[in-house]
Amino acid sequence: MTIEPLCTGQFAQQVHNLILIGGTRTGKNHTAIAVGAELIQLGMKTRFFNAVDLIKEQTEQRQGSLVRRLQLVDCVIIDELGYISFPKSGGALLFHLVSKLYEKSSVIITTNLKPLTLINK
Repeated sequence: MTIEPLCTGQFAQQVHNLILIGGTRTGKNHTAIAVGAELIQLGMKTRFFNAVDLIKEQTEQRQGSLVRRLQLVDCVIIDELGYISFPKSGGALLFHLVSKLYEKSSVIITTNLKPLTLINK
C-alpha cells in the first residue's frame, strides 16, 4: 500500500488509527513523519512523540492535563513503541492515553514488535 491515500487526511477525519510495523530501517518513522507533515499542511493539529518520551512526560506532569490536551489534537504519532522497554506502570499510562484518545484523535504508532500470532493447537 502506498502512503498517498493516507496523505489526504481522510483517515484522521474519520478518526482511524494506523500501526506501522517493520524491522529497523524500513521507513516507518519517515512514513509517520510524512503523513503527519501532510496533515499539518491540511490544517490538522498533529503531535509527534517518541514512546519513551511520551511516557516520561505523562509521569512528570499531571497525566490528565496531557490527555486533555491531546484529545484536542487531530492526530498523535507515537514513534518507536517497543524499541526500548519501560516499566509496567509506563505501559499502563500508555494504554490509558490511547484509550482516552479512542474515537477523539487518530493515533499513528510505529513499532518493530511482531504482531501477535494465534496458534491453533
